[in-house]
Amino acid sequence: MRTFTTLLLVLTTIACGQPDTTITRLTPDLSVAPDTFDFGDVVRDFRVEKSVQIVNTGRATLEVAQITLSNENAGFAIVDAEPMDLGPHESITLSIEFSPTDLGSFGTSLVIESNDEEAPIAEFSITGAGVIGPQPDIEITVATIDFGDGATVGVPTSPEYVIVRNIGDGPLVISDTEQSGSGAFIVTASPTAGEEIASGSESVVAVTYTPDGVLTGHQGQLVFHSNDPDEPEVAITLLGGDGQAYDYPVAIIEGTTSTHPPKDLILDGSNSSDPMDLNDEYELSFAWTVIDQPTDSNARFDDEGAMAPSLLVDIAGTFTVQLIVTDFNGVASAPAVHTIEAKPVEDLYIAVSWNKNLADVDLHVVPTGRTFFSRKDASFCNTSPSWGTDGHGEHSGDVSDGLGPESVEIGDISDTEYHIGVHYFEDNGGSVTTATVTIYVEGEPHETVSRLLGHNDFWEVGYMHVQNGIPGFVDAEVSTYSSDIRECQD
Repeated sequence: MRTFTTLLLVLTTIACGQPDTTITRLTPDLSVAPDTFDFGDVVRDFRVEKSVQIVNTGRATLEVAQITLSNENAGFAIVDAEPMDLGPHESITLSIEFSPTDLGSFGTSLVIESNDEEAPIAEFSITGAGVIGPQPDIEITVATIDFGDGATVGVPTSPEYVIVRNIGDGPLVISDTEQSGSGAFIVTASPTAGEEIASGSESVVAVTYTPDGVLTGHQGQLVFHSNDPDEPEVAITLLGGDGQAYDYPVAIIEGTTSTHPPKDLILDGSNSSDPMDLNDEYELSFAWTVIDQPTDSNARFDDEGAMAPSLLVDIAGTFTVQLIVTDFNGVASAPAVHTIEAKPVEDLYIAVSWNKNLADVDLHVVPTGRTFFSRKDASFCNTSPSWGTDGHGEHSGDVSDGLGPESVEIGDISDTEYHIGVHYFEDNGGSVTTATVTIYVEGEPHETVSRLLGHNDFWEVGYMHVQNGIPGFVDAEVSTYSSDIRECQD
């Protein structure tokens, strides 16, 4: 009986069978976008850079062991290609340069070795051509500026001038300038980053020298980086006093180069160095300065002597900051310069600032059909109103002291009118103040208007008329009137 029962159980198990089971193994999957690309025509000895995205579209970690080019003698080069691990759906941007040294067509392949089982060695085509074209040619009038030893300690000398000329037949673009060595030399005028010098034109550089009394002489260097194909870097030597040699401290700024306002950013100077401090016994001192900012900005560092201070990027535009570090001997570095581009997220951006520290001025924005000081007014009392089909406003928040700015970004703009108002809310001793409104369209300044205001004045600035998605500014017919309203109504 026991034998029969056991046999029946076996037969039953065979008849029923095992349940269907599907096992999916997680694997990485390498993708490159674009998977082929052409640099097109590039003037011989010029350099063009393009980006490619390496993406892991699989569900397991992609281990990239090596990234190379199949033909490294074709004028192509990979910028900073290192082994890497990419998690599922992660990506990284890879830069590839093409600088043809001859005429004709060139080609290579981007070769990526990874743990992608289907394509452990993947190749992607890259092409380009070297052609004849206009080329810039940089010329610097002097190689050395020597201020001699007649300068007074702590007193800037009269500037010495250098001319940067373009003697080529194509536009010369100064990508940036870099100063090193002593901080006793100050560049008071120079081509700005991205400045274009036309063929046959020139730009003036002015440098002053201020002896610090710590050393009897100073040395430095000013380097110009440009698109000149055979001289991408040209340096000027700076000398003052007896020009004695010294291992000057080096200022280094690390931080983002782009953001959207308003934003508190941390800029980091911790990688600055002191070659004279061989045993790492001393601390550098830091001096941060905002040397350029938009007209309406009141950006300041929270602690100008900190290693990594905070900077409020308060408005759209370009901000340039400078860091000078000083070593234990009291010797200052050449200034390091860092530029931040602040662009609005939305297509329409409006900001107001004012010129009296003890005045409190408010910005108001409403679309047609809504009224100022209502619950649909983008202002201090309603910082994120929704206007339905007319989009939505984001107010930066009330600035009750200082010089502003206050701003409003408008998203999902429609074909309507967005009315702008400015109210002198409270006089804390500022008396009359000049309010300035700047309007940005797609991140670029579109209109700037100013008005002198007294306490309680409400200035109807005008409105942005949007037609077919394109905004344009219209001055208001009503000028300025008195308003003692202090809160938004239902």
